Amino acid sequence: MRASAITGRRVLAGSCLTSLAVLAAACGSAGPAATPTRTVTVTASAPASPGAVTPSPSGPLPCATTALKLTVGAANGAAGTIFYPLDFTNTSGAACTMYGYPGVAFVSSPGGSQIGAPANRRAVAAPTVITVAPGATAHATLAVSDVLIGNNCQHQLQVNWVQVYPPDQFKALFAPLSRPGCADKSLVTMGVTTVTSGP
Repeated sequence: MRASAITGRRVLAGSCLTSLAVLAAACGSAGPAATPTRTVTVTASAPASPGAVTPSPSGPLPCATTALKLTVGAANGAAGTIFYPLDFTNTSGAACTMYGYPGVAFVSSPGGSQIGAPANRRAVAAPTVITVAPGATAHATLAVSDVLIGNNCQHQLQVNWVQVYPPDQFKALFAPLSRPGCADKSLVTMGVTTVTSGP
């Protein structure tokens, strides 16, 4: 009885060892843990055709300073204010556009220092886009108050040049304009209208 019990235990132990060996082999042969995968769809854009060109904006471009000539017309006045026509002539071979107010100030010379305060805007008419054909002229009006210069200016002097920035431009035009001016930068004595078309 005892011998058969011992034999039974040995058989059971062998069976267990065999099962452990099988399990160990199974675990050892398993590959690395599977990682989740993600599918990405890439859509390739069609190549541009060899002759494709980005379209340019239609219509004339704004008038560049280099395409304009500035002249100051004859003065006329009423009630202490003198008006000067500012004429912009398109000297280029292509039409261009102008919109808004020019920037105006008296200067000591072309490219020289500014004298007094620049002109403010006189809202006589609403700005509109105008097209200036080659050789045609656009206009603005500069108004200078002789009353303010005579009664309120502490530092009067003679000026001989006017500096004008066409609308939306960063390079100035210059034209001779001789008249009394004011060096006080805190006193605005001038106003300018928006650019308009005309003969």
